[in-house]
Amino acid sequence: MISLRIIVLSVVGLAFVTLWSSLYTISETEQVVITQFGEPLGRPITRAGLHVKAPFIQEVNRFEKRWLEWDGDANQIPTRDKKYILVDTYARWRIADALQFFQRLRDERGAQSRLNDIIDGETRNVIANSNLLEVVRSSNRPFERGDEVEDVIGEEATRAVLVG
Repeated sequence: MISLRIIVLSVVGLAFVTLWSSLYTISETEQVVITQFGEPLGRPITRAGLHVKAPFIQEVNRFEKRWLEWDGDANQIPTRDKKYILVDTYARWRIADALQFFQRLRDERGAQSRLNDIIDGETRNVIANSNLLEVVRSSNRPFERGDEVEDVIGEEATRAVLVG
């Protein structure tokens, strides 16, 4: 009698654990890539709510839909006229394609590292090729090389994503 009760409780417990591990929720601010043995399955899931996956063999990888921030370290950078300025860089970014993001970078930490390499390096290059007066000014005129900075950073970011 006791052994039958233990068996029934074990089966019920196992069924509960299996059901519990097969359900997951997505909030409005998340997108999910489901992986099976490390390989992504299908398109990212962006619809909020309760979803089902195969228990134990599929894993849920969550990514933010909202804007994320990258904040570089403040660095002293020499200008073309050999004057040093303190530059503190920052960027706001978001994950547009969660599947591509997962395949290329795996997680936000990898993306932050990649952004660190690209933005800090390109900022240093542009400032090193500009005079102090071109970079720092007291008027409301736009930075003459601002479009160049955006183009170079955009090209480098695209190249980095394509390379993986």
